[in-house]
Order: sequence, then structure tokens, then C-alpha cells
Amino acid sequence: MRSGLIATLATVASPLAYASTWKKETQARSQASDTALLILDFQVGIGDQPYAKSAAQRAAAALKAGRAAGLPVVFSKVKFREGYRDIADSNKAFALIKTRNLIPPDASKLISTLQPGHDEIVVDKDRFCAFSGNDLNEVLRSEGIKHLVMAGVATSGVILSTFTLAADEDYSMTILSDACADPKASLHEELMTNLFPRSATVLTVDQWIASLPTNG
Repeated sequence: MRSGLIATLATVASPLAYASTWKKETQARSQASDTALLILDFQVGIGDQPYAKSAAQRAAAALKAGRAAGLPVVFSKVKFREGYRDIADSNKAFALIKTRNLIPPDASKLISTLQPGHDEIVVDKDRFCAFSGNDLNEVLRSEGIKHLVMAGVATSGVILSTFTLAADEDYSMTILSDACADPKASLHEELMTNLFPRSATVLTVDQWIASLPTNG
């Protein structure tokens, strides 16, 4: 009698356990299907600076994992018009770029370790925010993207600015803390610890990779 009851319970429990596992896997796949990985401003003159070296390496690991999980990937880079005609002298942050000719149009190139695949999108931008001066928002919306995973430099530049606009646009966000960097390390830590968690999940690259659904 006892053994028969145990066998019956096992028969019932097995489908329940399978259903629970299937639900979790389905939820993970659903989240992945509306997620895009944004690799922001890892370009020559920015992403190849000493402070960004480790972040670029971690971003490369995130890129490899994101591609393996089938996530759409978008790259951004700064690019201005010839003669910097899109930078006003009143723009304190960008006027220095103009006067010193720091990012001429023909120098707007991604670093060699973070290059797009043949079907991956690269958007040019003319301000800090990844959405500035391009159709990034329209591209993401057309693909049904609701969740942005971000890696980039600098933390106080493209990441902060993109985070702010994306929050206002009702995107959910994950920020990969060790795939971002800032010339001022203390500012990077302050943003990752006290500001970004207000509207985003902050994870290391390894933590994020562990959360990805496995293929098959």
C-alpha cells in the first residue's frame, strides 16, 4: 500500500516538476527574445584608452555570449559632420572636441576587438546618448526590444546618458558593471552603486552570462 502511494505521488510530481522547469525556461527565452545587447562607444580614441582596457575585454566576453544566445547586437560610435558643423560653441563638453579636432569623421572607427558581425547594426551618434542623432529607438521598437543590456565607455558619458533616456522611454535595463569604465574610477563606482540600481539591474558580465538561457 505504502509503495503504491509513493509511486502514485512520484507519477504526479514528475509532470509538475517538468511543468515548473518548462515555465522557467520559457520565461527565460521570452526575456531573451525582447533583449538587445548594446556595445557603446568602444571606438578608437575612446575604447582603446588605458582606463577602458579591462572593460573592453569584458565587453568582448559579453558579446560572444550574447551572440551565442541569439541576441540582437547594436554598436554605437561617435561621429561628427565634416568641420564639426553639428557642434555649437556653446556646448561646453563638445566644444573642446571641435577646437582640438579630437574625433575627425574619418577617425570614427570601432576598436579591433569589438567589431560588428555582418547583420549587426552600428549607429553613429553626435552626443553622449546612444539615441542621439540616429534612428536607434525606431530600430529597437521595430524589433520588439524592451530590455537593453549595456556595456560601454565612459560610464559617466554614454552609459549615464543612455540610461537616463532609456528609463524615460520605459525600457528595462541591465548594466554590465565590469564592461563599463570611466576615467574617474570613483565616479564609475558611485554610479554603479547608487544611481543605476534605481532603474536598472547591475550585474557583472559573468553574472549576466550565467542568467542567459542555454540553446536547445
